[in-house]
Amino acid sequence: MGKPSLGEHSKMEVFIEESYEFKNTVDKLIKKTNLALVVGTNSWRQQFMEAITVSAGDEDEEDSGEERLPSCCDYVMHFLTVFWKVLFACVPPTDYLNGWACFFISIVIIGMLTAVIGDLASHFGCTIGLKDSVTAVVFVALGTSVP
Repeated sequence: MGKPSLGEHSKMEVFIEESYEFKNTVDKLIKKTNLALVVGTNSWRQQFMEAITVSAGDEDEEDSGEERLPSCCDYVMHFLTVFWKVLFACVPPTDYLNGWACFFISIVIIGMLTAVIGDLASHFGCTIGLKDSVTAVVFVALGTSVP
């Protein structure tokens, strides 16, 4: 009494069936929304044009139908980040090879930038007299994880 016991039926079968109605609905929605516009761009030309064009920020965006002009702050931020924008515009668009080219090139660039940041942190630590372990924790780990 009070102990769990195995009943008359000791086995159970579970059948999982695909809902074709739901799958068809999702497929139609994906085709209608054109996910390439959400995820990335269709051509390298478009990527480079977006990288070198100064665009207005997202703050105080209104649905008035008017296109906002870039502010002074937008021009300053564009000037500070144009190198990175152009560098990452070199990554193939997501349409090429079903996104695999974009994935692998992005991984390679991230790896190279991590190596450069590690070297810069090591040189900085050497300049001010810190051990490599301290600079690795403080500058590399926190600097890449916190943002």
